[in-house]
Amino acid sequence: MAATQVLPAPARAVLGVFPGGFALFAAVNAITGGDGDRATLPAPWQLLALVLATVLVAAALASVPARLGGRRPVAEAL
Repeated sequence: MAATQVLPAPARAVLGVFPGGFALFAAVNAITGGDGDRATLPAPWQLLALVLATVLVAAALASVPARLGGRRPVAEAL
């Protein structure tokens, strides 16, 4: 059950960073009038770290309920 939430996490993170993040940046850049000092793109290593952190957080958050649910007997859970 935890793997079903962790497996799509990299794809979701990449979609959130690259098309979603850049669209958000373009919107903020348009609001601020294109002033590069007020809105700058993060470095590529920061975007990669964000994707990796998203996967780790998804794994951690999915493992807690799975571990707690795994302590109950199967007959009781069904």
